[in-house]
Amino acid sequence: MNGTLPRFFWSEYRKRRRRTSLITFALFWGTLSILLLMAFGRGLTAQFHAAFSGLGQTLIMVYGGQTSVTFEGLPKGRTIRLYPEDVDYLRERIPEIGLIAPESYNGWAVSAGGKEINRTVHGTTAAFGLMRSQVAQTGGRFLDDDDDRLGRKVAFIGWKVAADLFGTKEAVGRTIIVNRVPFTVVGVLQKKVQDSMYNGPDAEQVYLPFRSFRQIDNQRYLDQIHIRPLQASSSKLIESRVRTLLGRKSRFDPADRYAISFWNTIEDAKEGQAIFQGIEIFLGIMGGLTLLIGAVGVTNLMYAAAKERTKEIGVKLAIGARRRIIIQQFLLETTFVFAKGTFWGFILAFNLIHLVRLVPINYDSFGVEAYLLRPQLSPGILLIYLAVLGVLVFLSGIFPALRASRANPIESLRYE
Repeated sequence: MNGTLPRFFWSEYRKRRRRTSLITFALFWGTLSILLLMAFGRGLTAQFHAAFSGLGQTLIMVYGGQTSVTFEGLPKGRTIRLYPEDVDYLRERIPEIGLIAPESYNGWAVSAGGKEINRTVHGTTAAFGLMRSQVAQTGGRFLDDDDDRLGRKVAFIGWKVAADLFGTKEAVGRTIIVNRVPFTVVGVLQKKVQDSMYNGPDAEQVYLPFRSFRQIDNQRYLDQIHIRPLQASSSKLIESRVRTLLGRKSRFDPADRYAISFWNTIEDAKEGQAIFQGIEIFLGIMGGLTLLIGAVGVTNLMYAAAKERTKEIGVKLAIGARRRIIIQQFLLETTFVFAKGTFWGFILAFNLIHLVRLVPINYDSFGVEAYLLRPQLSPGILLIYLAVLGVLVFLSGIFPALRASRANPIESLRYE
């Protein structure tokens, strides 16, 4: 391609500069819309995953219940409890289990330095921290196996508990009184987003080694058992085997869904992810339709340009211009109009997204605003946008270009 084609393009573009201003604005608005909507949609999906993961990833929780049918001569309505020995019983018989941990809890007064608050206190093991995303702040740790084995009087507390008892002072190494027994704080929970929970957010909980908890609590049974499968795909298989094994041990019908119950976060996460991905796709389509309006305007502009330049095109063809030169000229003009409008739309969208991400998330009262404060302009979104833009540029320019290139030179020279 020599310099003739760009000169033709620039000469014709200057004639229609005012006419293209509204179309340029439509492309600017369409680009801004599609990028913002896709970024906020991707942010919603990512924040849902982060918030749901605050409870734990690939996690199955098992609860006791009450039988609803008779079984082997035993009446219905019997209470089915979970016991500490059930943890080893299930671990030894279900090879698909990766991690398993018991949990018991009670509501007690927790005090330190003359301050007293009422909080839920949990007894559990080190595996619980891995399953439930219990990450300690710098300088601390979660409970470990030796804490439970030796019955140490140590505690891991949520960041709200630390703030309520110690204010801005360092909590690690300080002593708290739980049910009139002193415990040393070994870790404070790192702030995290969490919208799925039981007994309140983890920020307001206190965790003790399971053996130490049982020394100050007279409850023999467990409130629940936490299980992480080796493979997420085996979660339903594990549920079935837990029902069968506990049904054999506690003598209830494994088909009785009220005897024990499950909270399968793996399946819940799949359903939630599908919903948010559907929202993301819908927002992307809405943005794409906005950009399509601008593309229609460009197509109409190119058709009008082809009609206005009928005689000029006839002259070019008559003196030997090839059809591909006419096509290239129209495609170049179309590309320039798109580039001018979409460039500033991209710049504004990029800056708005990064400006919104500067707004801090309020971890103390995590709500719907947190889902809207983390839009993501990912490489995947940019690739989708560029693919859509490329298709619209080609379709907007190719049909007017083909129509102009197929003009009959003789008829075009007669055109008034």
